[in-house]
Amino acid sequence: MRRKTEGLGDNASRVVAIVVACVVVACGDRTGGGSELACRSIEYIVGWGAGGGSDNFARAISPGVGEALGIPVKVINIPGGNAIPAMQQVLARPADGCTIFGISTDVVTNEAVGLTELSHEDLTPLIRAHVDVAMLLVDEEDRFDSWQDVLSYAKENPGDLLVGATGAAGYDEIALGILLESAGIAYRYIPYESGPSMHADLLGGRLDIAYEEISVIFSMIDAGQVKPVMVIAEQRVGRFPDVVSAGELGYEVPPLQWRGVAAHGETPPETARTLEQALLGAITSEGYRDFEMRRMLDLFPGVLASADFLPVLERDLKIFRDVVVRR
Repeated sequence: MRRKTEGLGDNASRVVAIVVACVVVACGDRTGGGSELACRSIEYIVGWGAGGGSDNFARAISPGVGEALGIPVKVINIPGGNAIPAMQQVLARPADGCTIFGISTDVVTNEAVGLTELSHEDLTPLIRAHVDVAMLLVDEEDRFDSWQDVLSYAKENPGDLLVGATGAAGYDEIALGILLESAGIAYRYIPYESGPSMHADLLGGRLDIAYEEISVIFSMIDAGQVKPVMVIAEQRVGRFPDVVSAGELGYEVPPLQWRGVAAHGETPPETARTLEQALLGAITSEGYRDFEMRRMLDLFPGVLASADFLPVLERDLKIFRDVVVRR
């Protein structure tokens, strides 16, 4: 049975109410930096390398968060291990709100496949910022002109197709497995620690096809370096009307990738609320909205406040656990 990818509703009135509270309560005092935060600065931990989707998101939202709280926000990359070492670092620090963690769907896939004993319950989810649609892409000058070309090659050369994505046994690999297995394709998976290294291998001919989010790869598409051959969604997306979707081909579409921010699970509620309000305020800022539109992160409703974000974590964990059992 194909699984629909629409996210939960963004509960717009609730989000607006929280953002208003941010303006009235937390964001108005620029000198105090938020009464619940005893921090000279905040460290924003990202479990992936520079230049990828999680890193780009962190650097786009951090200025607005710092402005709201009246203290600087420093992005720190701790790549490797599907962001598990980064999560360990966050949980080893005091639960005082001075460290926040950029999370993605990998938090629940790591848990689902048993890569770690850490759980999403060890974190306090603060916000979900967006969902990010992925594509399958080839080198513009490669032998493939369309998804049908890729499919024909894969059928004629079972197991020879080299498919790259970021992370091992994480969201990208599992999502690819769901998709390509439903397409009946045998392939070799090549994991990367960062998007740029994967992009270099694709352009260098060391990779046949790459799985990447539109927000990360759109500039290379516009530059004519890479060509999308499939969008991983139920329907085509407006910016790329000629690119076939997985759903229209009858393939199983995995849950969409999302990104958000969390804190230590033992963070005091008032501290977590201050962070949540600052993050929601930053997302509504003109600078972040411009980033979101330029990166096409507004294709699907994405913003969720903390109370509505937790059920998404629990829902996705169940979906991926079911996939692991099925496989």
